[in-house]
Amino acid sequence: MRSAEEVVAIVVVLHIDGQQALFALLGADGSINRMGSGSSSPSDGEMFIGKAPPELFQLLRSKITPGVIHFLGQRLAAPNPRGKPCELTVCLKYATGREAASAWRYGSESQGPHPEVVDFVKETVRITEPWFQQQKAMVTRQATS
Repeated sequence: MRSAEEVVAIVVVLHIDGQQALFALLGADGSINRMGSGSSSPSDGEMFIGKAPPELFQLLRSKITPGVIHFLGQRLAAPNPRGKPCELTVCLKYATGREAASAWRYGSESQGPHPEVVDFVKETVRITEPWFQQQKAMVTRQATS
C-alpha cells in the first residue's frame, strides 16, 4: 500500500444518469480543474481550469484515509441499484507516475460507496468550492462587462 504523501494528483469524477455531475482535479503543482457540484443540476456544466495555491492540494491530500486507499484498484457495484444510475471514480496519481483508482456503480436511491470514500468526495468539493465559485463569478462579471 502506498502512502498518501506520495500522491501528486487527485481526480474525482461523478456521473449521474449518464451526465457528468462532478469533475475535480487537484495537482501538487497547483493545477486545478473543476466542473459541477456533484448534483444532477445542469447549471454547473462549465469546466474551469487554472492554478490554485499548493496548500489546496496539500489540504485535500491530507484527507486521504486508509479507507480511501484500501479501495484503490477495485471496481464495485451495488447488487440492486435503485434510482438514477451513478458512477463515481476516485483516482490518485503517484510521484512514480503510477495511477490507482476505485470505481463505484450504484443507484441514487441505494447504498453508495464506502463512507470514507463519500467523505473524501465531499471534502474534494468543499476544498475546491471557493476557487470554483470565484471562477464562476469572474465569468459572470466578464459576461456583463
